[in-house]
Amino acid sequence: MKRILTCMVLSVMILGCDRSHKPEITEVSCSPETKNAGTVYTLKVTATDADSDVLTYRWIAETGSFLTATNIREVKWKSPLTGAGTTQKVTVYVSDGENEVSDDFMVLLEEAELGCLEGHVYFTNFKIPVSEVTVTVGDHSGTTNNLGYFFIPAIPVSDYTVTATKNAYSTFSTILRILPNDTLGMVAAITSVNFSSKLSGIVTDQDDQPLENVAMVVLNPDGSASKLTAITNSSGYYRLWYIPFGERIIKASKTQAEDFYFTDLNKKIDCYEIEFQTNLVLQKVSFWGEFNDPRDNHLYHYKTIQGRMWMTDNLAYLPEVSPPDTVSSKDPLYYVYGYEESDTAAAKSTGNYEQYGVLYNFPASKSACPTGWHVPNQTEWNSLTWYLGDLAGKHMKSRSGWINHRNGDNSSGFSAFPGGTNSHDGVFNGIGESANFWTTTAVSYLRPGYCRLSFDSDEVLTIGGSERTGCSIRCVKNR
Repeated sequence: MKRILTCMVLSVMILGCDRSHKPEITEVSCSPETKNAGTVYTLKVTATDADSDVLTYRWIAETGSFLTATNIREVKWKSPLTGAGTTQKVTVYVSDGENEVSDDFMVLLEEAELGCLEGHVYFTNFKIPVSEVTVTVGDHSGTTNNLGYFFIPAIPVSDYTVTATKNAYSTFSTILRILPNDTLGMVAAITSVNFSSKLSGIVTDQDDQPLENVAMVVLNPDGSASKLTAITNSSGYYRLWYIPFGERIIKASKTQAEDFYFTDLNKKIDCYEIEFQTNLVLQKVSFWGEFNDPRDNHLYHYKTIQGRMWMTDNLAYLPEVSPPDTVSSKDPLYYVYGYEESDTAAAKSTGNYEQYGVLYNFPASKSACPTGWHVPNQTEWNSLTWYLGDLAGKHMKSRSGWINHRNGDNSSGFSAFPGGTNSHDGVFNGIGESANFWTTTAVSYLRPGYCRLSFDSDEVLTIGGSERTGCSIRCVKNR
C-alpha cells in the first residue's frame, strides 16, 4: 500500500513540472538604415516558442505613428518630423497566450531631409489663376498670389495629402511625395458656384435653322481652348457650366460638309450672372457659287477650297483677240486656241473659247481678272496643292478631255481642262495634253511662272516661262 501511494505522489510531481515555456525574441530588425526624422521605418520581430504555441504581437511607440496594424510581426512606423536629436523607443510584445515577453528598439533621429513644393492653382477647366488659395502640406502651408502661384520651402521628406482651399470654392486634394533636396511642381484646380456662370442657348444658321454637333468651347484669356466644352444637340441647344466670372470668349465651330462650311464664331460675353442665355448664329457658306463678270456679263463658277475662293472655269475675258503669231513681252495680248484671226465676236463663237476660255500673255494677265478677284501668286498655288496632297494634279484635273484617257478624278472640284498654250514663238500647242495657269510670282532668273498640269503626271509643276507665252488664268477672290 505504501508503494502505490509513493507512485501516485511521484506522478503528480512529474505532471507539475510540465509547465509552458515563455516565447523568445531572437531579433528585432529595422529598415531603412537612415535615421532622419519623419522617415517611415519597417520594423520586424523574429520570435520562437519551445512549445510551438501560436504567438501574437503588439507594437507600441511613445511618439510617431504606425501606418499599419500593430498586431502583426512586421509593421510600418513613421518617426516624428520634429524628433531630430532625440532617441525614440519602439517596443514589441510577443505572447503565447500565457506568457509575454518584450524588446525595445531604440532609434536616434537625425535632422529631417527637406524638399520644396511649388505650383499653380487655376479655376477648374481653365488657365485662369485663383489668388489667396491656401495650400497645405502637413504642418506647412502657403498662399497663392494674383498669378495663382505658391511656393512652400523646407518640407520634411515624406508622403503627404496636399490640399488647396479657399472660402466659397471646392477643395482640391491629392497625395504627393516630397523628395530630398528637390522642388516638386503641381497644378491644382478648384471651382466655385458662387463666382461662375451657367450659360445656355441655341445655335442656328442665318436662316434660323438649328445646327446640331456644333463644338462649343470657352477660351482661356490667352486665346487657347479651355477644357470647358459642349456639343449642340439636334435642336441646336448647348449648355456650358461653371464659366468663371469675367469677360469671356465663346468659340463655336462646325465641321464642314461636302458642299458648304460654316464660319467659326468667337463671341465675347460678360459672365457675371449665375445663369443666363445667349443664342448664336453661324454663317453658312456654300463651297460652290456663281457670278457674272460686269465687264461682259460672262458667267463664272467658283468653289471655296481651304478657305480660298477659286474660279472653276478658265477666265474668258476677251476685249480683243490676236492671231497666234503676234507675240509681245510688253503689250497685252489675248488668244483663243485654234483661232488665227482678229475678230473678237468670231473668236467667242468657237468651241475652244466656250471650253477653255482665253490664253493671255503675261502683260495681259496683270489686269485680266474682274474687280474683287486676282491672279494667284505662288504661295496661293502652293497652299492649294499642298492641301490636295501628292496627287494634287489628279484631284484638280477634269474627268474628261485629256488625251490617252489620262483624266483626273476632279475630287477637288477645280475642273482643270487641258487648254494648252500659245508658245512664246507664236504656235498653239498642248491642247488635250496640259493646262497652264499664270502665277504672279517670278521664278528662276526672274522669269514669270505658271503652274502646269499634264496628262502624263499627277503632280502640279511650276515652270519659268516667257512673258510672250499665252496661258490660261484661274482667278482667286480677294480676301
